[in-house]
Amino acid sequence: KTYEENHGEVWIPDNDEVWRPAEITADYKTGDNVLHLLLEDGTELDYPVDPKALPPLRNPDILVGENDLTALSYLHEPAVLHNLKVRFVESRLIYTYSGIILVAMNPYKQLPIYGDAIIHAYSGQNMGDMDPHIFAVAEEAYKQMARNNKNQSIIVSGESGAGKTVSARYAMRYFATVSRSTSNAQVEDKVLASNPITEAVGNAKTTPVSFHCIFSENERNYHIFYQLCSSARRPEFKHLKLASAEEFNYTNMGGNSVIEGVDDRANMIETQRTFCLLGLKEDFQMDVFKILAAILHLGNVEIIAVGDERSSVSQDDKHLSIFCELLDLESNKMARWLCHRKIITSSETVVKPMTKPQALNARDALAKKIYSHLFSFIVGRINKALQFSGKQHTFIGVLDIYGFETFDMNSFEQFCINYANEKLQQQFNLHVFKLEQEEYMKENIPWTLIDFYDNQPVIDLIEAKMGILDLLDEECLLPQGTDENWLQKLYNNFINKNPLFEKPRMSNSSFIIQHFADKVEYKSEGFLEKNRDTVYEDLIEILKNSKFQLCANFFQDNPIPISPFSSTIQVKSAKIVIKSPNKQFRTTVGNKFRSSLYLLMETLNATTPHYVRCIKPNDQKLAFEFDAKRVVQQLRACGVLETIRISSQSYPSRWTYIEFYSRYSILMFQQELSLTDKKQICKTVLQRLIQDPSQYQFGRTKIFFRAGQVAYLEKLRSDKLRQACIMIQKNMRGWLQRKKFLRIRQAAITIQQYIRGQRTPRGVVVNMIPGLPAHILFMCVRYADYLNDDGMLKSFMNMTVNGIKQVIKEHIEDFEMLSFWLSNTCHFLNCLKQYSGEEEFMKYNTPEQNKNILKHFDLSEYRQVLSDLAIKIYHQFIIVMENNIQPMIVPGMLEYESLQGISGLKPTGFRKRSSSIDDTDAYTMTSILQQLSYFYTTMCQNGLDSELLKQTVKQLFFLIGSVTLNSLFLRKDMCSCRKGMQIRCNISYLEEWLKDKNLQSSSAKETLEPLSQAAWLLQVKKTTDDDAKEIYERCTSLSAVQIVKILNSYTPIDDFEKRVAPSFVRKVQAMLNNRENSTLLMLDTKYLFQVTFPFTTSPHALEAIQIPSSFKLGFLTRI
Repeated sequence: KTYEENHGEVWIPDNDEVWRPAEITADYKTGDNVLHLLLEDGTELDYPVDPKALPPLRNPDILVGENDLTALSYLHEPAVLHNLKVRFVESRLIYTYSGIILVAMNPYKQLPIYGDAIIHAYSGQNMGDMDPHIFAVAEEAYKQMARNNKNQSIIVSGESGAGKTVSARYAMRYFATVSRSTSNAQVEDKVLASNPITEAVGNAKTTPVSFHCIFSENERNYHIFYQLCSSARRPEFKHLKLASAEEFNYTNMGGNSVIEGVDDRANMIETQRTFCLLGLKEDFQMDVFKILAAILHLGNVEIIAVGDERSSVSQDDKHLSIFCELLDLESNKMARWLCHRKIITSSETVVKPMTKPQALNARDALAKKIYSHLFSFIVGRINKALQFSGKQHTFIGVLDIYGFETFDMNSFEQFCINYANEKLQQQFNLHVFKLEQEEYMKENIPWTLIDFYDNQPVIDLIEAKMGILDLLDEECLLPQGTDENWLQKLYNNFINKNPLFEKPRMSNSSFIIQHFADKVEYKSEGFLEKNRDTVYEDLIEILKNSKFQLCANFFQDNPIPISPFSSTIQVKSAKIVIKSPNKQFRTTVGNKFRSSLYLLMETLNATTPHYVRCIKPNDQKLAFEFDAKRVVQQLRACGVLETIRISSQSYPSRWTYIEFYSRYSILMFQQELSLTDKKQICKTVLQRLIQDPSQYQFGRTKIFFRAGQVAYLEKLRSDKLRQACIMIQKNMRGWLQRKKFLRIRQAAITIQQYIRGQRTPRGVVVNMIPGLPAHILFMCVRYADYLNDDGMLKSFMNMTVNGIKQVIKEHIEDFEMLSFWLSNTCHFLNCLKQYSGEEEFMKYNTPEQNKNILKHFDLSEYRQVLSDLAIKIYHQFIIVMENNIQPMIVPGMLEYESLQGISGLKPTGFRKRSSSIDDTDAYTMTSILQQLSYFYTTMCQNGLDSELLKQTVKQLFFLIGSVTLNSLFLRKDMCSCRKGMQIRCNISYLEEWLKDKNLQSSSAKETLEPLSQAAWLLQVKKTTDDDAKEIYERCTSLSAVQIVKILNSYTPIDDFEKRVAPSFVRKVQAMLNNRENSTLLMLDTKYLFQVTFPFTTSPHALEAIQIPSSFKLGFLTRI
């Protein structure tokens, strides 16, 4: 509520933690200039405040740790930061939604959350139903592409080392895995194979202007060079004359060229393997490696200063010789033109010597030029390898782009990156704004104009006519142009004229731009040279004349541009850029960058975007360490807080009516609950609880709340529960548990009675002996044996086997038909054994049955054929049952709440659950029990052997347990004490069902043990050393990874519960360290227990078997 009514907590700024919590200890009166606070360390503080800008209020603990930041009642920077910290440090959860953004914290540790089982768990699911994950974003993009037939994009951004490339890789792997079932798997495999190559050959900083710095800021780029150097001694690379990476300028700029845990030699082999997988063979690869090696040698060519105005390169320079040898160039010409340039005027051509710095720039510009061509060439070949014959309708583009950056020293590279991020931020803001507007319209809520930050002015400052880039290009065209002259023009044009441009007080060589994220000071030195990136025509001519064909092709006058999109996908081209007539100054880097950015924005604007913001939690790369200063700096820079700001301006908290009803039914009067329309109940109750109607709006499917209203409702709910607890404690403590037990037992009895009443006769077969068709088939076999007719027997057996196969093929999804023929195939197999004459199968025969033993033929080979057929039918039989029951498992076992009392539902924020106000069609536990009973009844009616029936039930129970448990691992909202009680209750229903069907000996109950232990773990106390020991001793069917996941995900649903302390989790983890078990999180739901077909003697005398007329087998005659 307000400060006047609040004795809660606030956030105050802090130098170390950015924000720190404090408790209000005395009433605040409107207009007071001081807040009386108590800090967490016990310090009392009289905190001076501005009555017009009071410190932000804290959310109730119960709302902290949510999957979506927009589910918080108070939406502001400290709330966002705290929520992320709790999830990351305490719950070990790296993904969190912030409206449409997925925030991804780099854990700097391998996590077991990316396997195929997890991919399949997210496939087909709604985003709000599962824990936040990169796979959830990928699934949403995939689903929207398929459903709406519209191009999608996933924009992954963040600082270097934040995990962008890995996130993009996982998204691509998701698409490859889920689309294998519906398309050409080879294409998906090739897409994945292209990853190691583009990561090795590409610049992880995604900027085309910083090749000369392939190792900086402790982040190594262009890994292919290091891979190549590490493989220098391999025989096939000897002619490249390479050495270790430390011996080359380009690979030694950052000091230590080795990354811990990265094996460059092994990665080189992997790069070569993936080249081959894409059809790029050894000859192609060796050409690429020759050019890469030549670039390294070029970087080592020594430029010698000759006075102040000249420079030279020795013709004996070893690296120059190797460079020219590898690319088949004339070394004397190369040595000359590295240190000279031609200046062409209208009347003459002048050769001008270059200073050492100019020559070094020319050398590096040439290296970049060669590499740029090589990169484009490789990308072109990869795209060609990925082409397929089918028609391309739509695409999902995954953009891995460097986020906003600011260092102590910022130059042209940072300027370009931040310019790109300004454009992306603008697109993002407009998209968020549009979605917000659509949400209001969809819910029929009056739209009030929301103010949002439009960064068009700063974009204009950079790219508009006579903006910073234009002035830079203009200065580059002047023969005497300098960084100083250009900077002076910026000062003249923008100081005191543009509020987004400043001159630093203490510097005459820098300028400041106010970007959307922060102010950045840029040093002007080097801007002109980097923008020109000039490769002089004389050097180009030398390379054009190379006898090494690939190198020569790079520098021909009209190379065909390579587009990443096939001609079937329409993407607008960039604005036409007017080229300079002066060949020495072709299009500048800034101009090219602007055109490239324009094309990118056009492409993105033609897609539905999905955003992933990668956050670097600390600079030391420590696992699960959270540096609040670094995190908040990135949150401010990447648009997360802007989304929050837009959301919080109007009605930030949004609950579906079912969420509100489930959560706050405890605050409802009996009279209100008697109404049938739940939506109307919600409206009536809310109008009573919150008197001011301006604090909420009723939408079509949701209620919209102003900031702080949900926190107020939570307080009312908590007070009501506390009063109830006090009353309950006055009575006998065991009363509630006993009441629950009696209710569960009564529910179980009711279900049993219901299921028993469902059994009805299944037709004529029910009243016959089990496996009657099998006995008839065997009597035909016996007839052929009696006649000693080998041809008749073979023909009959082949026709029988083929007939069963055909009927199974025609009824591949028909459970009853599969059940019928599985039973009869097994009975037929048993008859062949029982009457085979083999002693082990005869011992239970009656004397009459022994008279019917086969006399002439050994059918052991046919028995093997029938056994194989029975296994095939059994597997399909299991698949059909699993397909039928699987959709019921999670809704029935996990989501449905049959226990009366307090609901565990809480708001989900922007990513809504798929459930609606009308949940009458949802599957329940009863649905699962009814389905199991249907399976059981059908199997019994078809005479399935009781031992085989037990194996079938065991397989089904394993599926129920493993699917439920896997879903629990990926649903933090389900990891509560109450949910543990509900799961335990549901398991008791299943156990009762087994008992009722006399299936206790099936081992089915044992397959539920991991789930049972997980339910116990959710309910048990998790505080003391004894608690930790008990968890260690009891949870023997769960792996260490699974136990820790549940403990970290444990979510209190009321103020009385607390999250599990990280120190307690570490205590349990230490005990589990010596336990030998799987490191996988998910259970393999596809696992099949080995099936065995028991031999059971048929008690029926063949002579007594009657063939019903309904079988229509009048052509058979008994003899």
